[in-house]
Amino acid sequence: MVFSDILKDLRESRNITRQQLADATGLSIHTITSYEKGRREPNSKAMAALERYFQVSGEFLRGDVSREAFLRNSETIQDSLDKVTSLFQSFKSEFDCSSQENQLLAVSILGSVMETLTQNFLYSDTFSDLAAEEVAAVFSAMFKLNRQGRAELTKRAGELLQLSQYQR
Repeated sequence: MVFSDILKDLRESRNITRQQLADATGLSIHTITSYEKGRREPNSKAMAALERYFQVSGEFLRGDVSREAFLRNSETIQDSLDKVTSLFQSFKSEFDCSSQENQLLAVSILGSVMETLTQNFLYSDTFSDLAAEEVAAVFSAMFKLNRQGRAELTKRAGELLQLSQYQR
């Protein structure tokens, strides 16, 4: 399927008019009509608005992944997200009972990790070959180290970043 067909199918599956879609996304009705008739392709801003509205990825809207694969992957992703949500609830329960010093450290680390995940995973394909186990192994190893070990790890990581053969 091509973008124009996918967009029309998504709009019709929600039982909304072109005007309603235009109002919801901030695009003009003329633009929506042009997309559905295959006369125009969206720019990145318009594509992002459509992705947000329909809660689908750009790869799905462009037709790079089939509807069946998208639905199958969506179910897997939703199951994983449910597990993450459960982990956040457990984190919150433990967080509420910990010292303020540990709370400050935990939210600082969690904030940095969430920012890094958002910038490096969700906004780019830079680390598309990265396995979750690799990240978990690094974190697990770091938390097993004493203060001196963590300092050495930081030093070695800095050294690796200076070696071009280890950079993307």
